[in-house]
Amino acid sequence: MIKSVSLINFKEGTDQVQREAVLAAYRRLPSLIPGIVDFEVGLDQGLLEGSTGIAVIAGFASREDFLAYSTHQAHTDVIFPVCGPVMSGYSTAQFES
Repeated sequence: MIKSVSLINFKEGTDQVQREAVLAAYRRLPSLIPGIVDFEVGLDQGLLEGSTGIAVIAGFASREDFLAYSTHQAHTDVIFPVCGPVMSGYSTAQFES
């Protein structure tokens, strides 16, 4: 299985309503993109100083499924409109589990 982890940082001043909108947008992806076999997303709980804003963990049966996910139009249509304006940066990694 291929796992993809994305950690997204929010711009200073991003409020809870905006954060929840990003969370809701990511939660739509499994119903829009074929090939996702496991999907978790959550807002940081603020337990440690300097943590990221939101974490996305997605699982795929194959590298091809991940590559199809990573370029799927839903990222442009669903994620970017709500996440783009409040995102200050992100990190991502893919690994085999």
